[in-house]
Amino acid sequence: VATLKHALARKAGVPLELRPEDFEIYENDYASSSSTVLCLDMSWSMSWEGRFAAAKKVAMAMETLIRSKFPRDFFSIVGFYTRAVELKLKDLPEASWNMGDPFTNLQDGLRLASDLLGRHPSRNQHIIVITDGQPTAYFLNKRLYCEWPLSFGGISMRAAQETLKEVERITRKGITINTFMLDDSPSLRAFVDKMTQINRGRALFTRPDHLGEYMLVDYLSKKRKRV
Repeated sequence: VATLKHALARKAGVPLELRPEDFEIYENDYASSSSTVLCLDMSWSMSWEGRFAAAKKVAMAMETLIRSKFPRDFFSIVGFYTRAVELKLKDLPEASWNMGDPFTNLQDGLRLASDLLGRHPSRNQHIIVITDGQPTAYFLNKRLYCEWPLSFGGISMRAAQETLKEVERITRKGITINTFMLDDSPSLRAFVDKMTQINRGRALFTRPDHLGEYMLVDYLSKKRKRV
């Protein structure tokens, strides 16, 4: 409407003569659309220090941001503990960490996220992982395996290996994995370093009270890149 008013103010009548200076731009619309899946750790350790509550708030904030500002983008949420499930937004406020299934099956979370992105193809595909520990569960030949770390704060070798194989499969599909870690123990940092080496995504180590700030800024910065 404002654009037409500018043209009419200069010269009344039809046909309208539109000039470049007549156009009124009131909001930037970023050209690149994205498909994003947020993988949310729901294992028992996420109950510590308010980690899960902070992650859940960020998930809801991201969904609201994308729905209101970038309605063409696809956004979904996957929760993973001993196995992975898709979380609907209506169920998210009631979702909680799972005491009955305390293991961390990041492999299954990544697999489900990749399947969801396969149904919603776009030029920019991302998986965002929020977790506080290395994997301790995995599927092999459709059978579920769970293993405790070799020591407290240590690593579950087979679970880590199978998860990295899933990272390799996702990388071959051109999907970027960005990981937000709520712990920075040496074993966890080493595992995340291997993930980023394979995928060329990024890993950020943060605290629950800063998680939202980092995640939302990171998402918006990607939207400003034309692909």
